[in-house]
Amino acid sequence: MKYFSTVLGIWGLDLLTKKCVDACLPVNKKKEVIKNKFYLHHIKNSGMAYNLCEQNPKRVLQTAGGITAFCFFSLLYYIKKKDSRAMPCAMILGGALGNLAERVWKGKVTDFLYLNIKHAPIFNFADIAVVGGTLLLAKKELQNKS
Repeated sequence: MKYFSTVLGIWGLDLLTKKCVDACLPVNKKKEVIKNKFYLHHIKNSGMAYNLCEQNPKRVLQTAGGITAFCFFSLLYYIKKKDSRAMPCAMILGGALGNLAERVWKGKVTDFLYLNIKHAPIFNFADIAVVGGTLLLAKKELQNKS
């Protein structure tokens, strides 16, 4: 049950933060949070990371749906095996669902977190969960190999 609570918690927090940004910061506007370092910068992204496939929303939706389905079945597999890789998969799935749901409902994803680092993308809470879960999963994979 803790895994599905994690999935729903991440998904819910992602949708809540996006709703707050939609209500409080107009699209294409930026607000400095930490001087010259961290900004809230509200954009709508119809592509994937770095606007990849932006001109092909159907491909983006198919890819996101396929990855989300893979994460779901991976989570079920790891839960059944009582494998420690289940929690990272739950984190990835929660983030994937947050972005997929918004793509299905609105056709675009709300991104709003920006670190002033060269070539850094604007991202959201779902992206943090996906990257964090992926890093934890990689760490567990490396531990299992040694």
